[in-house]
This record gives sequence, structure tokens and C-alpha cells, in this order.
Amino acid sequence: MTRQRLVVLALSLAALAWAGDSARAQQRRTLPTFDSASFEAHTRFLAGDMLEGRGVGTRGGLLAAEYIETIFRAAGLRNGTSAGFLQPVPMEAFTPDADATITLSRGEARTRLVAGEDFAIVNSGEASGVLRAEPLFVGYAIEAPEERWDDWKGVDVRGRLLVAFVNEPGQSDPGLFRGRELTIHGRWRTKLEDAARRGAAGMLLIHTDADAGYTWSVARTTATKPTMALAGESGRPAMAGWIREGPARQLLRLAGFDLDSLRRQAEQRSFRPVELPATVEIASRLARRAVTGNNVVGVLPGAGPDAVVLMAHYDHLGVGRVVDGDSIYNGAIDNATAVATLLSLAQAYAHTPAASHPTLVFLAADAEEDGLLGSLYQTLHPAVPLERTLATLNLEMSNPWGRTRDLLVIGAPFGGFARLFGHLPAPFGLRVVRDPVPDQGYLFRSDQLAWLQAGVPAAWIDGGFDYVGRPAGWGEAKRAEYRARTYHTPSDEVRDDFDYQGLVQLAQITAAAVRAIGAGGASAWRSDPELLAIRRPATPR
Repeated sequence: MTRQRLVVLALSLAALAWAGDSARAQQRRTLPTFDSASFEAHTRFLAGDMLEGRGVGTRGGLLAAEYIETIFRAAGLRNGTSAGFLQPVPMEAFTPDADATITLSRGEARTRLVAGEDFAIVNSGEASGVLRAEPLFVGYAIEAPEERWDDWKGVDVRGRLLVAFVNEPGQSDPGLFRGRELTIHGRWRTKLEDAARRGAAGMLLIHTDADAGYTWSVARTTATKPTMALAGESGRPAMAGWIREGPARQLLRLAGFDLDSLRRQAEQRSFRPVELPATVEIASRLARRAVTGNNVVGVLPGAGPDAVVLMAHYDHLGVGRVVDGDSIYNGAIDNATAVATLLSLAQAYAHTPAASHPTLVFLAADAEEDGLLGSLYQTLHPAVPLERTLATLNLEMSNPWGRTRDLLVIGAPFGGFARLFGHLPAPFGLRVVRDPVPDQGYLFRSDQLAWLQAGVPAAWIDGGFDYVGRPAGWGEAKRAEYRARTYHTPSDEVRDDFDYQGLVQLAQITAAAVRAIGAGGASAWRSDPELLAIRRPATPR
């Protein structure tokens, strides 16, 4: 046995010794109780340097999975899969071609674009390494019956190279696609997934900073970082990526069009796809390798067959670019604090009467940072059938700064979750607040999305912004500072100012919500229009 695994087991047993002592004291309680020491111990271990940032398919990621499995086993959970607690997630990694080129031509006119500066492409299935085609402009590439919107108009796009805007039409019109609030249709992954289902050979998304909500440097990382996908299901056309606004204007001018005039057309419901009479040649070598991640899944039987899923992703970014002398992306807040909360819930719940809660699925998901792949795989191969899954509560970047008077809920149906959490009995019922930056689309950027697309009500829940004992605005400033300076950097480490009472409060609220959901609190949510609008569409015929 390696030294690292011995350390994992020793720490696991130490945590379990505490759990056993406290569990005997709460044997007959119907709601679990918690001690902040458990949350701190789990957070410190998972965010420690020894786990090397918990990258997918790495030694550190496997050590994290083994630690989580040890806690689940000793807490009395049952296997979440027929093979055990570990659910292998087969994936493929596609490495971008640093020498990729795009050549635009019409007649004698010819322009060659530069990878990274002008475009960012991933080849996820074109064996020849070359796609040569006259592109088709498809507006925003959206079909949204609830908005009476269809950019495709029945046009057959099989084998075509598509060009489209990111985001959605009507950003200045609150009555169309919720105005500035990003919906599922504006998500770039949704556009690629839809294009792939329709049989497109390639897709270029036109990047503007205003449409995307971030600078080109963010999109450009696609040209340098491997792209992950479930094995055999890339979820995107074979040649797909982004083209910068300036080069996109060049392409459209070459085809005899103007980007601004095409945008005006694309803002209308009457829009129809537009042929672009120019030739685009994309040359990018196909480089793929197999990668296996692991979900960790445990089941705690309850008062019936219907289940609630409690989940948090445990992966992070691994070892990467050196920043201020540090290359380990520890992911303390993203997402060790959330996994610590999940583990503490498992330890506490395992010693409450089964009749006091529904069946519980504890899911520590892998590969969230690579496209929510672990949670997607679990919805395709669930521990409990989806039709018996009442709801999913997702813990993400959980609050390490103390108790709050409000609760952040990012999910669907939002109204249903808001009423449920807002009406919990004291001291659990808190003022429910929405995502303060809905244009950033956080509803679609964490694991709850996979469950929503599978038709299961799901929400990311966390402490809000109104912190007990802190002045007004402190919480907003603290979170903004984290986003600006710490998020996805090596400095996301355990800090001395962490107040684990925030995680205790989150676990208490989660347990109270589980009871309410099990008592019928989510019985009518599956037919909610908000949830139906997000559900994954069928493949077009």
C-alpha cells in the first residue's frame, strides 16, 4: 500500500471516530446534527497539496475518490452501482492542434487565420484533419418553442459547416428570452450539442466580448487546453470552436454580407438560414486519448423507493500553469468545502432512522470542470431510476465564511424551490435570493444542469450574501473578491479566516429540505414549464 493511501485511510478513520461518537448521541433524532470539526477536517484533506488539485484521471483525483469511498463505506451507505461505490466514467480527451489553420477564400481572394489569435478549434472526430466547405449562417442557432423561435426553419444541415452568434436575440427586450438573463438556449454548449444532433460537420461560433460576457482570452484557452467528452459522445460537431469578431467580419465580407446586417436579420423570428458563398478550409489534426474518471456513489435506503440526490463534484484543475510560484490548483472553495458538506451529511444521516427521510443518493461527481461529465454520466446510468428521483440538491463552492440570513438558490423550477426553502421551519427558513448575475448563466455552469436536462428538478444551493455579524455589502464584496482573485487559481486554498459554521448551516438547511421534499414538496414540479424548457431535446429526425 502506498504512503498516500495509508494517509487517506488514517485520516478517514480519524474522521470516522468522531462520527461514531457523535452518532451514538443522536441515534434517535429525526434530523441529523453536525459539528464544524468534521467539515474542517474534510476540507483540509481534500484541498491539501498531496491531492495535487484532484485532476480527472490523475493520482490526486483517485486519492480523493478513495477517501470519499472510505467515508461512505464506514458511514453505512450501500453501493451506488452494481460494481461498488466507484462508477467509472469513460471519457476521451481531445488535444487542440497548435498548428491548426483556417483559410478563407473566394475567387482569387484568400486569407489565412492564426490559431489562438483569430480562432480556437477542437477536432473531435474528423479523421482526415481537414474540413472544406461553404458555410451556412444559422443566426443564433436556437429552436425554442416556448419563445416561438426557430432559426433552423427545417433546413437540412447534415454535413454542413455552420456559423452562428453566441448568446441569444433580444438582450435589450425583457419580453424575449428573459432579456439579459441567459437561458439554456444561449449557452454555447447547447448550440454545439444541437448542431451535432442535426448532423452538422462543423460549427464556428462568432465571439464578441459583449455577446459572450468574457474576453477573447477566455475562449482562446480552447486552443491550448484538452477538451473532454464522454466516450463516443463528443456532444459537438467534429470540427467546432470559436472565431473572433474581426476574422468573422472578414469571412462575411468575403461572402458579400455584413455582420451587423446579418445580426439585424437574426434578431427577427422570421430569420432563415443564409448561404455564405465563400470557402472555408479548416485544417486541424485529430489527437484523442482515453481517460477514465470516477463518480463515487453511495445509497442510504429511506422511507420508500423514491429518492433525493445530494451531490457535489470533487474534481478540480489539477496541476497547471505556475502562478506566484505555485502550480497546484487546490480548489478549497471549488469544490472541497462542498464535498466536505456532502461527506458530513452522509456521516450524520447514516445514524438517523430510515423512516425520517426518503432514500438518499450521495453522489461525488467527477469531471464537472470538464463539462459536467460525471453528473451527465450518472443521469444516463443512475443509482436510482430517474422516474423515482424526486429532486437533486447540488452543493457547489459552498460558503466558508459563516452563517447568513439568506439562501442562494440557482435551479428550476425556481418558484418551487424558493417556496420550499422559504417556508422551512425556524431556524432553517431563510430569505431566498436569486443569482445576482443571471447574465453569466450559472444555472447552466454546474452539475444541476445535467439533472435538469434529464427532467429532474434540481438546484444549486448555498449561503447567500447577508452575513450574520457583518456589515451590509460584506458578503457581496467577499464573493466578488473570490471570483476576481482566487477562483480557478492556485490561491484557492484553505485560509485562516474560514468560518465552518456556514457549512454547518448549509447542511442543516439541506437536511430540512430533504424532509420537505420527501413529504411531497416536489410532487408537481416535473410538469413546470421552466423545467420542461431546459429538458434535453430529442435528436431531430
